[in-house]
Amino acid sequence: MIIGIDPDLVKSGVAVTAGGRILTLDAMSFFDLIGFIDEHKHQAVFHVENVEYCKAVYPRKGADSPGAKAKIAQNVGQVKAIGRLLEEYLKGSGANYKLIRPLVGTVKKKAKKDAEFFNRQTGWQGKSNEDKRDAALLALYGK
Repeated sequence: MIIGIDPDLVKSGVAVTAGGRILTLDAMSFFDLIGFIDEHKHQAVFHVENVEYCKAVYPRKGADSPGAKAKIAQNVGQVKAIGRLLEEYLKGSGANYKLIRPLVGTVKKKAKKDAEFFNRQTGWQGKSNEDKRDAALLALYGK
């Protein structure tokens, strides 16, 4: 079983996969995720997006003002903090985990933004959001 985690401050995307198929997609608060890790650490490998990989905050569409840039930087900092805490917890709990470089490419971008495309590519039939789809992509394709 491979469990993908896309860290986020409010709710992280979580995908449980086995045999190359998505079993569940979920979004969990940090403390719910800690309990989930404890329940599954003896039977799963966790693929966690390495939020430290990208060091810079790149310009984004609509982020021209100093206030918008500061808000983006703040959000990135919050995600990095949760990522660090998750890594520390996984290491301390003895869980088998890998930090996965953020996936890139046209297919990844399209699958993250387009649920129907994601479903066709992965065979998933349920509802999802960008964080859940990212977690699934990490579990299925992260190396």
